[in-house]
Amino acid sequence: MCDTVRSVVDRQRIPSMRPPLRDPSQTARHTVEHRLARCLDGPPDLQGRGDDSRALLRTTQDRLEAGIASQDPDALLDVHRSLYAVYETLLGHPLAPAARHERSAWFNVFRAMCEDALLEADLASLEGSLPSAVEAGRPHYLRQWFLTASQQRSPLDRAVEDHLEHKATLKEMTRFIQADGYLNYRFFDALVLAQTHFMEGVKQEIGHHLWDECGAGDDSAAHTVQFTQALRRLGTSLPLLPPWEDWRPYAGFNLYFMLGTNRRHHLKALGSLAMPELFDVDRDDIVVRGLQRLGLDPHDGFQFFVNHVSGDAEHGPEWLSRVVTPIVRHDPAAGMELAQGAALRMLAMRRYNEFLAGLLNVEPVQAVTGWT
Repeated sequence: MCDTVRSVVDRQRIPSMRPPLRDPSQTARHTVEHRLARCLDGPPDLQGRGDDSRALLRTTQDRLEAGIASQDPDALLDVHRSLYAVYETLLGHPLAPAARHERSAWFNVFRAMCEDALLEADLASLEGSLPSAVEAGRPHYLRQWFLTASQQRSPLDRAVEDHLEHKATLKEMTRFIQADGYLNYRFFDALVLAQTHFMEGVKQEIGHHLWDECGAGDDSAAHTVQFTQALRRLGTSLPLLPPWEDWRPYAGFNLYFMLGTNRRHHLKALGSLAMPELFDVDRDDIVVRGLQRLGLDPHDGFQFFVNHVSGDAEHGPEWLSRVVTPIVRHDPAAGMELAQGAALRMLAMRRYNEFLAGLLNVEPVQAVTGWT
């Protein structure tokens, strides 16, 4: 392999051949993670009649009920960590042994059980924050609703951002950037899933966004490559298993693929993708200022954050003008689906900030994020 090709490959993150789950010997038998690992390691069971697959579905139902009805954070972590592993199986290494299960009945029933129960609970918690069906069907009203919702900050949201900008130590900033890494590497895939044809203009706008994600043809400017540079600059990397002993970061990650891999949720996926383009500009600017405060040059290894400050400032209005409003003009009934996706993403963002508050030792601020 020539040096040029080798340097390009070295900067890229190749998916693991193993699912991001602990070995069954390291987990309790009553957990979803234990049962799922056994199924993924086992032989194909297309009809879902094997003992392991039936045990998985029984355990999943029990843990979903404990997580949602009883608000058990351990059960929610178990379910979301396992659902994360399933999405990584769908998106991961095509030669991985676990990929042979993607058409198995148990695999898809497991997904449906988790997705339907979690989505129903979250949507029920958001009823008071959504526009009416009539309001959502008005393009200009919905555009303004997106802008207003994306700028809302709870006291905890503001506390986390203030900490990153003014107080975070280098160790805490490294923890933050590492925690953010898993979704940043997968954001390209979330966009690809949402590009499936609905309106040609929407497809073109997402294609434009994907071009930016790829660095506009410059390998060194690809967002995933730039994020790898940030990790290396901080002397860290991403382990196979995310260092999240908390269900909330998994939930935020999973939402993209819960919506993106189900055609009936396509419009929700588009609404969900619009929101980070509107609120991430401020967050990335805060990170840049925090890096400067710590004596780090943002232009030396942290271009990922620098470029997103200017790039997302353009992407946000473009998503509203070329994705959200054209869809609602074509079909006013689509407005509520777009709004639901946006509200779900804002809920996920606030839950993630609750997780970050603990990770970064932010001074306690009461948080309210619905049913949890």
